[in-house]
Amino acid sequence: MARRASGSALLLVVALLLPGAASPGVLEDMPAADALIQVWPGVRDSNEQVLVEPDDGKPLLPEDEDALRVRTVVARVHLPWLGARVLYLEEFLHDQPSVLRRQLLLRVEPETVGVRRVRVLPYLFKNGERWRRLNRSPQLISELKASDLESTQGCDLVLHQEGDQFRGGTTGLDCNETTRSQTLYVDYRLVIGSDVYWYRRRLLRESDDQLYEEVVGYNWFAPNETRLFSCRIDYSASGKLSEMRPFIRLDLHDQGGHARFTTPDGRKFDLSLHTEDWPFASDRDALLLLLEQPNDPDPVASTWTDIEGRQIAIDLGWLSIRCGPLVPETGEVSS
Repeated sequence: MARRASGSALLLVVALLLPGAASPGVLEDMPAADALIQVWPGVRDSNEQVLVEPDDGKPLLPEDEDALRVRTVVARVHLPWLGARVLYLEEFLHDQPSVLRRQLLLRVEPETVGVRRVRVLPYLFKNGERWRRLNRSPQLISELKASDLESTQGCDLVLHQEGDQFRGGTTGLDCNETTRSQTLYVDYRLVIGSDVYWYRRRLLRESDDQLYEEVVGYNWFAPNETRLFSCRIDYSASGKLSEMRPFIRLDLHDQGGHARFTTPDGRKFDLSLHTEDWPFASDRDALLLLLEQPNDPDPVASTWTDIEGRQIAIDLGWLSIRCGPLVPETGEVSS
């Protein structure tokens, strides 16, 4: 049976640098595929950690380190023969920029007309070193051909837009990987937003769904103090509690993390979560949740709890927001 890593193997939150991305309020007003193309590009300085190791207990990280610090670059490239929306991704350790860990082209396509869902098709390079820093070289882009790529069968990502965030991952059991003579399949989950970037890669045995390996990562941001929260938002058109229905789910880190969303009746809101980044007096540390509307200096509602609080909520009668840590100390997802 796969064993769980030590208690120090906790997820670490990061800030997301998105140069040139559209403002969050605009993302909901454009087609989902175009919105993803706006929000995904950027440079991410991420922390990656092992939660579950393989059966033989072989370390997957250096013994003197609790985590790996990873740099990921995502940029849009112009390749009309591949699709209208194409991204280039390359990933490397922040202290080993010359060694590529991952290199992909990502084709973004609408999943269903009228639904805020997209499909991302990854392609591998047959000779990755030749195409390093493709996004910076018009010459390389002009030389790249379909024969230089190979598709990743069964590894498409299906992402659903919720507010200004996208979440989803692989579907089914067809994204395969063979390790130590075992047939495994990849379960990859991803959250992309204007203020959060989180992923989880799990390898499971195809024969019995036994978890073989689990690695998680998200942006490098006050890693020793910051927590990632998942907020469930319920909505009632009539304002009656009995007609309250789940609406969307958003992820926020507690160092000023924020996300925007629009309710079914067209009202726009900004939700943010704060601890040490908020200008409290030193003797009043707290976890603060704010609900605001664009261009309004006064919050619609706010609430606070102890800085170590496990839950925080706002209830307006017609709109209910409940937030809790996405990954408790046990390593299990709470939402």
